[in-house]
Amino acid sequence: MTALSAAHRAALEAVVQACPDDGLAQLEAAVGGLPGDKAGELAILIQAEIRDRARRDQAFAPLIPLFRPRADQVAALTFPRPVLARLWREAKVGDEPYLSLLDGAGPSHGDWTLVADRLCARAAAVLRDRPGDVWADPSPPARVSNLSPAAAPAPTPAELAGCFDLAPLARTATPRLPAWLDRPDDEQAAGLRLLIQDCLAVSPEGGRRMVDILFAHVADAERMLRVVTRTNRLADKEAMLSHSDMGVFVERLLASVTTRVARIAAARPGPDEAAMAEVVQEVAWCAGVLGEIDLCLQLRPDSPWGRAARMARIQVAGQMSGLMKSASAAVHAALPMKRQRLSGRMTRLSPWLDAPATGEAVEAAAGLLNAVGGLRGAAVVFGCEADRMALKTELTDYLSIWANEALDHLADGQVAQPEGPLRLVGVAARFLTLIDALEAARAVRRRAAAAEALLATQGASPAAA
Repeated sequence: MTALSAAHRAALEAVVQACPDDGLAQLEAAVGGLPGDKAGELAILIQAEIRDRARRDQAFAPLIPLFRPRADQVAALTFPRPVLARLWREAKVGDEPYLSLLDGAGPSHGDWTLVADRLCARAAAVLRDRPGDVWADPSPPARVSNLSPAAAPAPTPAELAGCFDLAPLARTATPRLPAWLDRPDDEQAAGLRLLIQDCLAVSPEGGRRMVDILFAHVADAERMLRVVTRTNRLADKEAMLSHSDMGVFVERLLASVTTRVARIAAARPGPDEAAMAEVVQEVAWCAGVLGEIDLCLQLRPDSPWGRAARMARIQVAGQMSGLMKSASAAVHAALPMKRQRLSGRMTRLSPWLDAPATGEAVEAAAGLLNAVGGLRGAAVVFGCEADRMALKTELTDYLSIWANEALDHLADGQVAQPEGPLRLVGVAARFLTLIDALEAARAVRRRAAAAEALLATQGASPAAA
């Protein structure tokens, strides 16, 4: 006699099937330590569900990434996650005796691939014949405003069925994707072109769908340009690519660049380190995409793609210049100079040693300098490297002079309480490190350590900078 009634078993099966993958593993660990027959039966149900999902992921492996949104938020072909589970339950009906062939399947082809391809074909048939059984809400989501309808195909049952038609070809293509993303030789490039031809023989949109499937397997969106521009011998020419189905991928990347540029333009330099880090990440992403476009495509300056890329460069370069100016002003505010009377009406600028060594001004300057340092690679792409180097030179001179003059005042005995000035010299060394002026930072720290040691021998006990 079973410990669970039929109603309890059905209810628990529904709960287990609705549990996400991460939650299912946690549930298995929690139930494993419970005593009793009912807990044992629940553990069996959970293990069966885990095994069933592993088989599903093996059979539908080429298409599984299509059911997850992209982490980089680039427009892509994606489908609702609940559809995957419902589609698997319908596709495996009648083929249960063969599902065990999917257990422990290796990378090489064999009997398990025949089963997997058969299940994908059945899934495509279900989507065409009975879409209501697996697709609760077939209405497409709202489109991306700056993308054409062709660049963002709607995730419909028919579109997913077309992708499942290509599953056998995608199963052989995904192992070769790393080579296509790198530097394929002539034979590998020819294999990519033949793959696209085979996909076009399946459906007029087969080539675009196959690249959508491969795109879902690539985390760095810009690297997909290396595949797109090798789908035929003329795909690296804008005039050819922009009039083909593959041009939608360039449009998606440029649309994402435009969106990110708008967010960069809306950001304002400030003390929020997390916000500055996000801006740096956005700029670096745009730089990666535009740099990859320069390598893979020959854009015409007067074309829509060329204008979009040029405007993005201009806007980001302006924001980077503003960020550099803000960083310079923040450093001068954190470690200011003050006019000191020499004799009569003669004055000169000298470090203000009463400035606070901690607080918002110091942290704001540190955050901005850290952001400028993170833009080192992107500055080359956006034509701001000369400005960045000029800022580094200017701040290196300013901070070195500031620290050396402060230490000179300490050595001359002009400071009654040396603890504060030593902390300010430590702040200057920290700023020098952030702008990658490491030699100057080491020199300042050596002088500060010597001054502190001298003060200690004279009976003072200043805190370390």
